[in-house]
Amino acid sequence: MSISVIIPCYRAAATLRRAVDSALTGAPADLEVLLVDDGSPDDTGALCDELAAADPRVRALHRANGGAGAARNTGLDAAHGDWVLFLDADDALLPGLWAALDALTTDADMILFGLTRESSGAVKPTDYLPAGFCPDLQALGSALSPLLFDTGLLAAPYPKLFRRAAIGAVRFDARLAINEDVLFNIQFLQNTSAIYCLDGVYYKQYDTEAGSLSRRLRGDLLDAERVTRPALADLLRQNGIDPAPYEAASRLRACLNQYGLLTGCKGTLSYAERRALFAEILADPAARKALRERLRNDPNRLLAVPYRIGVACNWPGLLAGYTMAKQNLL
Repeated sequence: MSISVIIPCYRAAATLRRAVDSALTGAPADLEVLLVDDGSPDDTGALCDELAAADPRVRALHRANGGAGAARNTGLDAAHGDWVLFLDADDALLPGLWAALDALTTDADMILFGLTRESSGAVKPTDYLPAGFCPDLQALGSALSPLLFDTGLLAAPYPKLFRRAAIGAVRFDARLAINEDVLFNIQFLQNTSAIYCLDGVYYKQYDTEAGSLSRRLRGDLLDAERVTRPALADLLRQNGIDPAPYEAASRLRACLNQYGLLTGCKGTLSYAERRALFAEILADPAARKALRERLRNDPNRLLAVPYRIGVACNWPGLLAGYTMAKQNLL
């Protein structure tokens, strides 16, 4: 199988060489690595050209800044491989993937495999179901929910390969600053939901490094989930699955993730923005219940007291003020 690896690059001069080396190590001669410089203001563009000059399997593409989704679209439009794999410029592929794929023949249009995160360790689809071919989402059974929500294996653009012919006209929505990858996966699966689960962990996500999205304070997770939830519901109905429990899980996950960013990351959100987000989170009964349980078991009992009070009494203003004060003091 011929494969195109698409790497969107923005301010990636410190990590890009690692990502490219990981893709090329042990790779077949017909591998294509597309480095898409997304108008990066640092030395990333020059590094893309240097890496392309050093190996004929690497091509450098340059575009005006438009975000990761737009950069991936540029790569898709230029790709020649039968399969497409997305690799972030600050992540890496792990040894063994190319050998595992070399012996694989499948009618599936998505090949799903495991990843390891610096923050939480390894997870793979075969932790939840046997390796092999699943003709549709119903065949995933009880594994569908953890693959979507608990692990993110189905929701993220990695770790997986997409059959390029099955992608068709599907592209990342460049208007979205987050969840554009989730929406892309959902729309792809609306075209075809035949998945092959490959045993093994072949992707490493460096999610604790500076610059990782998981370490940035942002306030658009709830808005982004509102965009992807209807598409997810349509996909599930298309596969004969009741979407209601998955819609509830999607909303709960977004609330908990947004709460985690508000309470755990530094940033420039104003008091009013924080208060509005906390109010929206606390208005969700499932989120309040989950947060109360989480806070009861928080090991930092003293620091968690204002959080427990704010959640128990539904005081978003207290939570907003406390997170701002804590950010400035700690």
